[in-house]
Amino acid sequence: MSNFPPHPLSLPEEFVLLSHLPSGKVHGSTRAAIGCAAAELGELTLRRKIRVRPWKTTVLGVKADVTHRAGIELLDTTAVGLPWADEVLAELSRFPVSREGRISIQRWFRGRHQAFPLHTAALTERGVLRQRPRFLAGKRSSPDHAVRDALITELRAIGSGHRHVDAHGLFLCDLICAVGLRKTLRIPMGLRSKPYRSRGAGSAESVPEDLRHASTALTALIPTSDSLLGKPRV
Repeated sequence: MSNFPPHPLSLPEEFVLLSHLPSGKVHGSTRAAIGCAAAELGELTLRRKIRVRPWKTTVLGVKADVTHRAGIELLDTTAVGLPWADEVLAELSRFPVSREGRISIQRWFRGRHQAFPLHTAALTERGVLRQRPRFLAGKRSSPDHAVRDALITELRAIGSGHRHVDAHGLFLCDLICAVGLRKTLRIPMGLRSKPYRSRGAGSAESVPEDLRHASTALTALIPTSDSLLGKPRV
């Protein structure tokens, strides 16, 4: 995309950029903090550094996934080359592990409060977010409209089924829906089902099954409302 910075944005950077409204206000600030942590795990999943797996159980002979008990399995802790990603991998390698060899995603979310401000600072340094004048109330950063609008255009094309969705696009679409940004960004993702999961031009059937399940598990753990959460806010 010609409007984007020289270096592509990572999944958490895209999420943070979209969370900053044109006014500079952050949409759903408490959920945004958790959503950003989920985006970090999503990026590491896409890079095959970790595996996100829902807890599998059987109810009355029917197999089911328990997403709220999803866990992380470390696959590769070698450096990615992104400071934040290498930091997360190092922290995950020291994080408590269950008897099944998994890390609790919910517990990880509770301790990863610095994700949103960290990526906000990175985007500000790259000029994709710009600090508002001091005389304006509050500490707000306005997004680069060209970069943000180009990203929204792509999401709308995916949501309407006019563009094929890859794994990265699937994760970002799921994140946007999870934090309630879909209506704000006017992304058409269906009333009964999401077009990118159904058959057609926008189908996600080409995305590996484990990545589809990972995206579903990560976003299912993001609360549906800020009112259900306490601090921290971003």
